[in-house]
Amino acid sequence: MRGRLIHKSDLLKIVDVLRADHRVMAPFNGRGRDSFFDEVTDTNKNDIAIHVLNPYYPPKRFVFPHMQKLLKITAGDKPAIQTIVHDEKLAVFGMRSCDVEGIFHLDRFYLGNAFRDGHYETLRKNLFIVNMVCSDAERDVDEDCFCVCADAGTAAKGHFDLQLMDLHDESGEFLAVAGTPAGEAFFKLPFFRKAEAAHVARRRAVLTEVRKHFKTATSWYSALTNFITRGKVSDETWKKVGDRCLECGGCSYVCPACTCFTVTDRPTAEKDGFDRVRVWDACALSGFTRMAGGHNPRKSVHDRRNRRFFRKLGHYFIQREFSMACVGCGRCVRVCHGDVGMPSVVEIVRRETAGSAGAIDREKP
Repeated sequence: MRGRLIHKSDLLKIVDVLRADHRVMAPFNGRGRDSFFDEVTDTNKNDIAIHVLNPYYPPKRFVFPHMQKLLKITAGDKPAIQTIVHDEKLAVFGMRSCDVEGIFHLDRFYLGNAFRDGHYETLRKNLFIVNMVCSDAERDVDEDCFCVCADAGTAAKGHFDLQLMDLHDESGEFLAVAGTPAGEAFFKLPFFRKAEAAHVARRRAVLTEVRKHFKTATSWYSALTNFITRGKVSDETWKKVGDRCLECGGCSYVCPACTCFTVTDRPTAEKDGFDRVRVWDACALSGFTRMAGGHNPRKSVHDRRNRRFFRKLGHYFIQREFSMACVGCGRCVRVCHGDVGMPSVVEIVRRETAGSAGAIDREKP
């Protein structure tokens, strides 16, 4: 990867270049703590937030939409099926490192195995990612962030096209790093300048300092992965977790790494017409595992909570997808009314299981 310098006053020129052939999304400040991704226009361009807390609604929806039409179906005398292709070029300016890692996890899930999802693949190929490193401990990081535990931040190691990082010096310089040939092509533009070794050293110093400000660093994934994979977590422990869950599904809907969906056919205004639609689903919802005949093998909420964390941290899935399905963004912590976000569950399981698991191992011949 190659690095260049760009002044803060020139950052929006990157947006201008992208808007020439992309629809560009960027983060904006809302009321209070709220922030959100929205399309960049001539009117709001100057309001793009460079340093901002991560929006609740993850940018994974730009490659894995919350509701996505897959097929147009016509029944009746002349049945027909038409694949709906979404091939618009899209750029996301200011995507945080945890969300970059979340999209890379989706890449491995939807494209990394024997079956490739064509709808996802088309959107992903048309996506240009400008990663903004979380370098300001006050404005970029809140008390629920734990990306350092998931090795997903504060600076993404790859899977972006262009990365920008505020060096927080008096000159107002940002260090830019290209992750793909498409990103490196930007370095030919006149507002990029050559970086020196001192700028790289400054980058390391800023990252080292900001990592000291993470308040929630309790997600000891290795212990939980060990307990879950070996079947050491008791039903009583999962019931304690399940008793807190309100079954709202919020944790799944804000998670950058959740992949579950359901498919439904919806009638259209046309006679005998249907749209086949893919919609996000959540394992917390009671109908998630309900079968066609009405039987639900996982009716109890604690059993579904069990499956959620096994899916995210079980060794089989980590081995298949090369990482756990959590990027430490902290959204599940912020939206959960029952306090069963990832760090809390890790703490509960470790507290309830560590002693009993050791006792079980000692009883073995």
